[in-house]
Amino acid sequence: MNESLTLQPLCVLATTTGTDLGVLAGILDASSDACWCMEFTGPVDLTAPDHEVVRQVFLNDPRWRFCNAAMARLYLLPPDRVFDDQPVSDIFPRNRQNEEFVLNLISNGFEVDAAPALDRRYDGVQIYVENDVRAHIEDGRLIRMFGVVRDVGKHRHREEALKAERDVALAMLAAQPTAVLALGAQGAIVAANPAAVAMLAKGGAALNGQQIGPAVAGAFGAEAGRSIETAVRSLGAGLPQSGGFGGADGHSWSLCAGASAGPCVSVLVLTRELAHV
Repeated sequence: MNESLTLQPLCVLATTTGTDLGVLAGILDASSDACWCMEFTGPVDLTAPDHEVVRQVFLNDPRWRFCNAAMARLYLLPPDRVFDDQPVSDIFPRNRQNEEFVLNLISNGFEVDAAPALDRRYDGVQIYVENDVRAHIEDGRLIRMFGVVRDVGKHRHREEALKAERDVALAMLAAQPTAVLALGAQGAIVAANPAAVAMLAKGGAALNGQQIGPAVAGAFGAEAGRSIETAVRSLGAGLPQSGGFGGADGHSWSLCAGASAGPCVSVLVLTRELAHV
């Protein structure tokens, strides 16, 4: 079983010497987790204001210690160089994201998990990472901090791609003159485009959270509301359903199951019919 290395041994490494240190260092270097320790030549005064603490973290001559082989692989360190000998600023430059990273550490007493940061590999490429961080603090002074870092760039890029796709879909729905609503399992409205809001919302009332039956009934009458409620209850088979109300110049509707699991269980489309000439 390949379990991730915990942070506790890193704390021990900072105070152990001799044979035990060699054993622990060997365990650390064999780990596939990228582990690091940042030690400050001038301890950081944690009693100072936050902005001063941030400044000192970057400028109090931080040095790497006990960085393992996985760190070198993650940051693409050239094989002829030793990670602990490299300037911290090479991969942890002072920028807005990393200042926020330090502020997050300050607000959580330098004990955080999955704290985001923006680092720079040795090929010059910036990468989004997450750190689990702990620290050695004495009398209000930060002596060193240490942790495990993970590259989350692929996940972030995927999230950004999904967000972009979502934004395009929402923009298309917003531009549709047809009313489109997403419904939850019991027929509660979880989302509605502007056309649906204009059709069903009365007096500027929000649609989200309302039951679809009463919402339709309020706009088109009790019979219309009951027909939609019946359709929602009958959707368990997963077959699309359709109907209409209001006569020739009324509305038609169609109801289908959502494409995936989540708060949206079904999608209702309401279309205004043209009157017969």
